[in-house]
Amino acid sequence: MLAVPIVLGWIAVTIALNTVVPQLEEVGHMRAVSMSPNDAPAMIATKRVGEVFEEFKTSSSVMIVLEGEQSLGADAHRFYDQMVRDLRADTTHVQHVQDFWADALTAAAAQSSDGKAAYVQVYIAGDQGEALANESVEAVRHITAAVPPSPGVRVYVTGPATTSADQEIVANDSMELIELVTFGVIMVMLLLVYRSVITMVIVVAMVMLELASARGLVALLSYHNAFGLTSFATSLVVTLAIAAATDYAIFLIGRYQEARRAGEDRESAYYTMFHGTAHVVLASGLTIAGATFCLHFTRLPYFKTTGIPLSIGMAIVVAMALTLGPALISVASRFGNVLEPKGAGKARGWRRVGAATVRWPGAILVAAVTMALVGLLTLPGYHTTYNDRIYLPGQVPANVGYAAADRHFSKAKMNPDLLLVESDHDLRNPADFLVIDKIAKALARVRGIAQVQTITRPDGKPIKHTSIPFNMSTANTAQTLTNDYSQANFANLLKQADAMQVTIDSMEKMQAITQQMAEVTASMSANMKNTAQDINQLRDNMSNFDDQFRPIRNYFYWEKHCFDIPMCWALRSVFDALDGISLMSDDFDTLVPDIQRMAGLMPQMVVLMPPMIASMKEQKQIMLSQYQVQKAQQDQTMAMQANASAMGQAFDDAKNDDSFYLPPEAFETADFKSGIKLFVSPNGHAVRFTIFHQSDPLTEEGTSRVEPLKTAAEDAIKGTPLEGSSIYVGGSAALYKDMQEGADYDLLIAAVAALILIFLIMVLLTRAVVAAAVIVGTVVLSLGASFGLSVLLWQHIIGTPLHWMVLPMAVIILLAVGADYNLLLVSRMKEELHAGLHTGTIRSMAGTGSVVTSAGLVFAFTMMGMMVSSFTVIGQIGTTIGLGLLFDTLVVRSFMTPSIASLLGRWFWWPMVVRPRPRPQPWPQPLHAGAAEAVRA
Repeated sequence: MLAVPIVLGWIAVTIALNTVVPQLEEVGHMRAVSMSPNDAPAMIATKRVGEVFEEFKTSSSVMIVLEGEQSLGADAHRFYDQMVRDLRADTTHVQHVQDFWADALTAAAAQSSDGKAAYVQVYIAGDQGEALANESVEAVRHITAAVPPSPGVRVYVTGPATTSADQEIVANDSMELIELVTFGVIMVMLLLVYRSVITMVIVVAMVMLELASARGLVALLSYHNAFGLTSFATSLVVTLAIAAATDYAIFLIGRYQEARRAGEDRESAYYTMFHGTAHVVLASGLTIAGATFCLHFTRLPYFKTTGIPLSIGMAIVVAMALTLGPALISVASRFGNVLEPKGAGKARGWRRVGAATVRWPGAILVAAVTMALVGLLTLPGYHTTYNDRIYLPGQVPANVGYAAADRHFSKAKMNPDLLLVESDHDLRNPADFLVIDKIAKALARVRGIAQVQTITRPDGKPIKHTSIPFNMSTANTAQTLTNDYSQANFANLLKQADAMQVTIDSMEKMQAITQQMAEVTASMSANMKNTAQDINQLRDNMSNFDDQFRPIRNYFYWEKHCFDIPMCWALRSVFDALDGISLMSDDFDTLVPDIQRMAGLMPQMVVLMPPMIASMKEQKQIMLSQYQVQKAQQDQTMAMQANASAMGQAFDDAKNDDSFYLPPEAFETADFKSGIKLFVSPNGHAVRFTIFHQSDPLTEEGTSRVEPLKTAAEDAIKGTPLEGSSIYVGGSAALYKDMQEGADYDLLIAAVAALILIFLIMVLLTRAVVAAAVIVGTVVLSLGASFGLSVLLWQHIIGTPLHWMVLPMAVIILLAVGADYNLLLVSRMKEELHAGLHTGTIRSMAGTGSVVTSAGLVFAFTMMGMMVSSFTVIGQIGTTIGLGLLFDTLVVRSFMTPSIASLLGRWFWWPMVVRPRPRPQPWPQPLHAGAAEAVRA
């Protein structure tokens, strides 16, 4: 009576769940959470670097790669500078731009060796994988696309955060294809199993309703921030819901049809179905929901974020399987031959398998274990990788960018590691820089490390001219540099000596002339004295004449027209001459004392000249001696300096960093002040090292170098001023190393919790500890075998290593679903115990063989349908789970579990007390006469 309301009620719930909130993929994009483990040492290190350098606060970064057809020139630099300015202007999405290419000190490290490519690292808002980080990636792409690049230059946005964003897009875009392929596989399998289109439609309708409800409920809760979602969670919720819903539908319809084949009417068959499978479906659902919920106790977001969505999705699938499933079967069975079995089934074949297992349990168990060894023996060759890019299509933007980078840089260039050394004092001094370079050398010498960038080697190589041999060999460089000036000065000294010789020669001539002048002056003095006396006598005589002729003289001066009278003017001139003789006499009287004085001085000058000449000759000799000494010293110095710089040049050419030293004056240079900001924190207490691996760091080999790097840094600071400093290691390899360790820990925690939970559920259902232990043990064996088969398929045949996440994720899912088929078999064996151990086993195999095989194959191929995803990791998870289910269905449930049960006998059901054979029944007694008559009456 309640069947129709139940069906309508669930339809209404499904419609409501899918209309009140957006669809699961859209909600997954809106509520995407970071898959970065924020409590991992590498993540703490990365954020500590951002905090100490006051640059960024998140774990997300992208790499912007510029690639040119020719060497990147000035136009490319101008475009790059504009792009960097635009990035820094977007403070909402961009937290820091690590601009190495714009700094002369570090530009070489940011540009490829062929000059055709350069890169810049940009730290963006939001932790990697979450919605804000994905939004920031799109913002960076928009900024780079908005600025037209210079001709021949292309720009790519790549890096870890870009890969994560593209990963979500690819996974979500593949969901519709996965669902389409999955339903196609299911419909084909159902048609093969039931040979009825109507039955197939009913099962598909049941599955679609359960899937829609699971999707809607998970989307509803996530939309209201009950939990976040990842691309893995949404993919697994959908696929697991489809597979489980199909399985439970097959369980129900299979038991219903088995009862109908046994001759039961529809109502009886319905109750037989419900009583025979409801507890199995419930136990299976609780097992899957509980095991997946155990993922919530893990630490890595990759697993933790899938726990609650998967368990909630499974919970509603189980609830609908136990209510909607029986209701639909009840309604459908009322319409003629709907759901009626077609043919006699395959019970006879499975009965033969059961009989063989009971008859030769040891041989069959050995054969089953041998089949398991095919996978188990492959496990030692298992190698994983952490490089997400190889699992994405080559045409996604992140991979296009990686391909461009690979054309010019090593594969490790886009995935560097970071090491931070934080001390309690300012490191900006020569002594601490010696220790910093010692750390850099220790890191560079770790096996597998290609290059280390820090303040003492900003381009990954030792700074030129910073070795002690170079400083020593160039200590007298100033003398070498001034040699030309010194030689010119020496030449000038010779010229000066020559000039002095000319002066000496002139002075010697002057001495002779001065001697002659002294003699001439003495003679002149005597003659001048006589001349003065003669003139005085002449003056006196003329005075006598003048006195006699003065009256006549006066006439010549009185006559106004004397000038016009020749005789008058001539006589007047004679008298004027007589007056001039008087003046001459006076002048001679004045001149004679001066001449006499000069005659006295000239001998003194003659005496002074020889000492002056001797002094000049001595100065010349001293100058020539000084020239000879200094010239010899300079020539000797230059001879000594001829190869003195060869040692320093050799150290420079060899890039030998064994004796690094940076003098104090280097700290004051403009280039150094600019470069120091990139590697030393603003307060000077911390220094960072950027480490590049020789090979791909996102491999097991790459992650194995992380611990040696930290050890090398710790050893390098022992006994130095930096001893006791905090050391942090972050970056790509360090992060995945922490994630691998976390995955191992999480796998242990989740697997142990799931095994305990499964064991308890099996014990409660079977009431047999040994049977529960066998179920759990065979599941574990199946895990190893199936994972080995997956390694064989992907790693050795396809050539793509399994992603590191496949192992823990597949193990948890297989632990949950792998017990289903054993559970159904053992549950049926328990029902048939009244027929005896061997007979019960045979009957159980006959009754469940077809159903379990069909369910297992459908579940396996449903999970394998994930292979169509463009995100290969999802396909690897689905394939591994599918192989495990095939092994469970075809080997473990069909041969291993029944053979173990046969070998253990009644101990299989311990602590239950069972009889190996059916309880003997008394033979029927003949009736007495009265009773016979009563019966006939």
